[in-house]
Amino acid sequence: MTMSETILLVDDQPENISIMIEALEPLYTLLAATDGATALERASGEQRPDLILLDVMMPGMSGHEVCRRLKDDPETRDIPVIFVTSLSDPDDEARGLRVGASDYLTKPVSAPVVQARVRAHLDLKRVREQLQRQNQELEERVRERTAEVVRAQRERVESLNHFANAMAHQIRNPVAAIGGIAGLMVRKAPGGSPLAEYAEAVREEGLRLESLVREISEYVSLTAGGIQAVSVKTVMNQALVKGREFAEASGRTLHAEVDLTDAMVGVDIRLVTTAVAEIIRNAVEFAEGLEADMVVRGRPVPDGGRYEIRVIDDGMGIPEENLPYVTDPFFTTKARGVGMGLTKAKRVLCDEHGGSLRPYSPPTGEDDEFGGRGTAMVFDLPLA
Repeated sequence: MTMSETILLVDDQPENISIMIEALEPLYTLLAATDGATALERASGEQRPDLILLDVMMPGMSGHEVCRRLKDDPETRDIPVIFVTSLSDPDDEARGLRVGASDYLTKPVSAPVVQARVRAHLDLKRVREQLQRQNQELEERVRERTAEVVRAQRERVESLNHFANAMAHQIRNPVAAIGGIAGLMVRKAPGGSPLAEYAEAVREEGLRLESLVREISEYVSLTAGGIQAVSVKTVMNQALVKGREFAEASGRTLHAEVDLTDAMVGVDIRLVTTAVAEIIRNAVEFAEGLEADMVVRGRPVPDGGRYEIRVIDDGMGIPEENLPYVTDPFFTTKARGVGMGLTKAKRVLCDEHGGSLRPYSPPTGEDDEFGGRGTAMVFDLPLA
């Protein structure tokens, strides 16, 4: 029976090597070494062994040290090592197994036992290598399939974006015409007449539809471009500038207590600034009174590769039944509004930057876990 496997025999006593040769020579290709240094050299040589029979008690470098070095080397760590020794203490056997040996044979050796142990470990090695190859092939197929799915998904998203842009363009022109005609009718109709009221209703709904079309166009354009490393404080400062501008335009004042551990995040700063500004704007809109107070806290997530930010307002809070829907498209509790602000924020933070956006709001009159009485919007960004 011809075998292709190669066995390295390591023993400082030539007579012991001879015994092993007699037991294995008909079955395997054999290499020999009488010291640890030579054993390491041959183990990593051109004709690399499939298994090593290693004497424990050798002068100079012991078998334990040889085994340890073999297991520390990526090129030889997967070669099974069977210790061959005259030591019979269980503690000696345990030590050998701790340094990486696969098995233990006690001298004097029996040829049938040696043959059986060697064959068993070579079979295990072959099965392990076969499983490893199959796993690698499977991982490669999964990567290829994932890439195909991502490409298909990207193409579908791009197709939907083109469709939405085209639809918005087609709707925008007739809506503008309807609004213009309705405005003309308002000016021409006699004051207080039903016709003036109808025309005003048409004009207002036309303006609302224009706003809706504009929001949809903005939503589909929220695609991350150049990702760059930027300070999280820079992102928040720019978002707060936009938030304060909105507050002033609506007759309010925004006060923000900012507590951020500075770090670099990898983001499209234009998109992320817009998303965070939408979260701040939403908090300002639902503030009680003309003073909008909020706390902004941020810390890197331990071992997570992400940076978590919490924007905590002191507003009226969100009813529990509405919490699951506040980031859905067109969901709003305002008498007038489109309900796309938090949807756009979710698109940027989750879809374009692989993060999450989670709202928290305590029951009325209670403090939430983040120290506020209103709403906490919790999101994260990738660390650079």
